[in-house]
Amino acid sequence: MIDWQVRTATGEQVPGWDDHRDGCAFPDIDHQEYLLPYMNVGDTLILPYEGAEFKRHDMLRLADRLRIHRPYFESRSEPWTITESSGGQEATIRLDRSKVLALLDKTLNMIDLALDQNYILVFYGD
Repeated sequence: MIDWQVRTATGEQVPGWDDHRDGCAFPDIDHQEYLLPYMNVGDTLILPYEGAEFKRHDMLRLADRLRIHRPYFESRSEPWTITESSGGQEATIRLDRSKVLALLDKTLNMIDLALDQNYILVFYGD
C-alpha cells in the first residue's frame, strides 16, 4: 500500500514524527485504487511502486481537491460499492465511508502541518 509522511524540506524525518502513528496509508487496495486519482494532483505522479514528493503548490492543490470532494464522500452510504467494467470483465469494490473520511481528514491535517512548518509531503510506494 502507498503511505505518506510529512518530511523536512530536505526529505529527512521530522523530529518527533512517528510514521505509524502520524503518517497515513490507504487501508487496502480497493481504497487505494479508487482514491489515488483524487490525490494524484502533484507535478509528480503518485505511482504504486514509486515515491513522490509534494511541495507547497502540490499540497495546496491536493488540499483544495480533498476539501471539494469531502462532501461527496460524506454523503455516501456506509459502506458503498462501485462496479467497474473493463475488457468485458466486471469488478466490484467495497468502500468504507468512515475510512475514507478519516483518511481525508488526516491527510488535510498533515498538509496543514507541512505548510505551517515549510515541510513536504512524501508518498512512498509499495
